[in-house]
Amino acid sequence: MMFREMRYVYEVYRQRSFSKAAEAMFIAQPSLSQMIRKAEARTGGPLFDRSTVPVTLTALGRAYIEAAEEIMQVEERFGRYMSDAENCLAGSLTLGGTTLFTSYVLPPLISAFSSRYPGVEIRLYEQHTHVLKQELQDGVLDLAVDNGQLDSNLYEHFLYQQEQVILAVPRQFAVNDDCRPYQMTAADLREKGDLSAPPLPLAKMADVPFLFLKEGNDTRIRADRLCAQAGFTPKIRLQLDQQLAVYNLAAYGMGAAFISDTLVKSAVPDDRLVFYRCDPETASRSIWFFHKRNRFVTAPMAAFLKMIAETPTK
Repeated sequence: MMFREMRYVYEVYRQRSFSKAAEAMFIAQPSLSQMIRKAEARTGGPLFDRSTVPVTLTALGRAYIEAAEEIMQVEERFGRYMSDAENCLAGSLTLGGTTLFTSYVLPPLISAFSSRYPGVEIRLYEQHTHVLKQELQDGVLDLAVDNGQLDSNLYEHFLYQQEQVILAVPRQFAVNDDCRPYQMTAADLREKGDLSAPPLPLAKMADVPFLFLKEGNDTRIRADRLCAQAGFTPKIRLQLDQQLAVYNLAAYGMGAAFISDTLVKSAVPDDRLVFYRCDPETASRSIWFFHKRNRFVTAPMAAFLKMIAETPTK
């Protein structure tokens, strides 16, 4: 009510007339006068000198108008902020992902989003999946990207694109000679998105050393399952935290590694490796964006999710 009264008082000040103010605000003059009297009762004295034509402000009225103008300026700034936020011209967006996603998947998306909405501040966090889940729950992150399916009771999920777990094998390994019909190159995957080669009978790799991610990772879970389906226990030479580390060590001949085709398509091509498809039923998965269920979806979040839904997949 105070803000409503303030606007009536301000219009009388601006028009220097009760009748003109009432006309401008589409209100009967008696109703306007009643509003002014309420404001004067609240402030403890008259705001206008009604004996003059046009009406003028009293000393109390001048103080009231100065305060009203400050309040209206604050309201106007906040209104602009809200309008900008609704149109993604302001605000912030906090994204999280593992090293693979913050290195290769998120950068082109962030670049495209920032070009559309330069007023939105982007914050980027790189963490392990279990930390990302907790940070989503704690409200540290607005959105996280991952290739594992998080608990749908806790997280809303939005599909970005499909990917495959594939096998990267050092080119110098002799086992490749017997597997040529199944081989793919980095160029096949990057330039053609080619996954048309037949899946490798994985038992052919039973005797090679492997580089595995540590337990709990979705790629590790699928790697264990693929080897079990092929009927052998892999000879694990090293277990590491990050898929990028596994990929780079494989390129240096340390062992075969299960990685995502997203990595091969995004990273600099490496001719030191050859690649093989795995059983598609086990190897196929999705990349998702997640946010905490039932949380308020800000305008930048909504715009980012809309953008990824419209982004062509590789």
